[in-house]
Amino acid sequence: MRALFANDAIRPKSLIYRLDVRTKILISLIASVSVIFLKSPLALGFLALVSALYVLNLGRWRIVFVCYLGILIMWFLAIGCMHLMHQISEIIPISNASKMLIPFLRALIMINTVLTLALSSRIQTLLTSLKMLKLPIWIYIPAAVMIRFIPTFIKDVRQIHETMRIRGYSLNPIFIARHPIVSMRLLIAPILFRALRSADDLGIAAELKGVCHQARMVSYKPQDFSSTDALAMIFTFLILATGILIQVHAGDASTGFFL
Repeated sequence: MRALFANDAIRPKSLIYRLDVRTKILISLIASVSVIFLKSPLALGFLALVSALYVLNLGRWRIVFVCYLGILIMWFLAIGCMHLMHQISEIIPISNASKMLIPFLRALIMINTVLTLALSSRIQTLLTSLKMLKLPIWIYIPAAVMIRFIPTFIKDVRQIHETMRIRGYSLNPIFIARHPIVSMRLLIAPILFRALRSADDLGIAAELKGVCHQARMVSYKPQDFSSTDALAMIFTFLILATGILIQVHAGDASTGFFL
């Protein structure tokens, strides 16, 4: 299991690594609820900025950059597809770019919080914390597998990229743009099949480790809330309240927070 966290060493200078896993789970839960109710681009942009600072505190710059680049590419593709559909049929209106940005801001907030949880927490500690929440088994198993899948997927991508380099292929953005079909065959297809295999293996491993067993799971490291966790939760609620005030000030309160 240590292979899933090659950079899992605790970094004393980083606040994120000193937070309790349950605190980070609660932050992710609050973020997931807030993106459902907030719909103002300004409010979501504020939460996206704060969550970006949250995940950047990990020091995993390359992973965060790749995630942001992927979201940016999908946003441009969405705008391009909207214009293409408008060209095909003028009945279909062209949505405002800010409105097109809303679902991607929501995805960005969730990526920031879940990525921080997955990359800064040990596997056994995560499983123990999820077990303590008394979740139904049909929520607990997928949640455990999903969180464990993130570092495994990152490792798989690195291995595939190294394999391609050994075979003499330089899979940089220029090569992918010039040879999209070859890049899909060499990169996308192996990543897809490897991801499916890893998800299956992680699900089986979770059951074999006693995830669905009724016995109490005990972590080798005591889990206690500290003053740092209390401050983190206070800041989380203050940030959420600020986001709500931004939405109210933007005039969205008259129509409610629901979509």
